[in-house]
Amino acid sequence: MRRLANFLNADGINLKRTLVNVSHCRNCGRALNVYKMRMIGGPRKGSWTTITEPCDCSFSQQALQEADRIKRERFYELSTINDALKQATLKNFSAQNASQIHAVEHAVEFVEKIGENKPARMFYYGKPGLGKSHLAVGISKLLDQKYHKTCLFIDVPALKLIFKSTWTKESTLTERDLMTFIADADLLILDDVGAEGITPWSKELMFAILNARLSKSLLVTTNRSISELDLDYGPKIIDRFLENMSKADLVHLDGDYSHRLARFIEDDEQ
Repeated sequence: MRRLANFLNADGINLKRTLVNVSHCRNCGRALNVYKMRMIGGPRKGSWTTITEPCDCSFSQQALQEADRIKRERFYELSTINDALKQATLKNFSAQNASQIHAVEHAVEFVEKIGENKPARMFYYGKPGLGKSHLAVGISKLLDQKYHKTCLFIDVPALKLIFKSTWTKESTLTERDLMTFIADADLLILDDVGAEGITPWSKELMFAILNARLSKSLLVTTNRSISELDLDYGPKIIDRFLENMSKADLVHLDGDYSHRLARFIEDDEQ
């Protein structure tokens, strides 16, 4: 390198560079020095130019993206989405009436809000089989695909078994680990709230979960009305459910029949 410098200097090229500014990397924001120096080759040899020192973050960005992908996959693995919902998306949701169309529209607004890193909270409530869980899974997939957000989907009737499974010696996940995932997810989805067989223990667990999600994004689906949930859980827990929600965030799905029952009725009418 010294021989090259000596050669260039002997050829009349001044290798001295002067710090003239500080820029920032567009990817990571790191401060980068900007220098003024003479060009050492080409048709503009000897003329002055500015160069910005390169940033070594490209590898770091790739590593961060890979770590982010693995993290999102881990949340998906922990989610309790049943096989019937594995293919559910917002696009393949079949809205049959105005309330279901409104529910899809609200889902898109909900996703966009979380995508902008704003906490969002919503209730889907109504009779069974109208697509509440389908919409919830669709929301989680869109958040993952479009915004790379972590989503944890919990089937609340299985909540007791999920936590009890962490108590075994074979479990690679502790109860504390599970609560950390619940607290850290960009969106927590509690599916079929009120169907779990409410006991003092389940109430205590639900209160702890909702406390971990204070001021964070939450989506609840339930076949119960808000007044019924108030009777089931009591004012202390329902207050946690409804934290930072307005009436617009309580989305009612209505319909004469569930999607499953409607198919049988259509067959009978043919």
